Amino acid sequence: MFKGSCLCGRVTFEVHGEIFNPRYCHCTNCRKFSGSGHAAWGMIRTETLELTSAESNVTRFDSGGGLRVFCRTCGSPLWYEPTSLSEYRGIALGAIDEGSVPAPGMHLWTKSKASWVSIADALPQFETHPSRPAS
Repeated sequence: MFKGSCLCGRVTFEVHGEIFNPRYCHCTNCRKFSGSGHAAWGMIRTETLELTSAESNVTRFDSGGGLRVFCRTCGSPLWYEPTSLSEYRGIALGAIDEGSVPAPGMHLWTKSKASWVSIADALPQFETHPSRPAS
């Protein structure tokens, strides 16, 4: 099990399952959502995500292709709800407080990475998305 929260602590959640396919995403939407050169995400099955705080503390933004979910108060990114894959959620790895979070194993959407970002590791790199998530 994993426990997570936002920066201000008003949103708390648990993941009752595995986090799989962890990755760094360099797409423009993830960069904007994270405020950084990339976002670190892992995939979870939708039914394993439990919001343990009030639903009124979260808000959603349709960034095209899915909903970005974040704290209504502090703006912390929490998870992504893809429209075409409702059985999955992309969980922001930085929002996890407890549990053994797997390290990202790939870089996605490198064709749209920020010009000032250098990828200095040996992880596989994909110009777009290599495939649908598998577990």
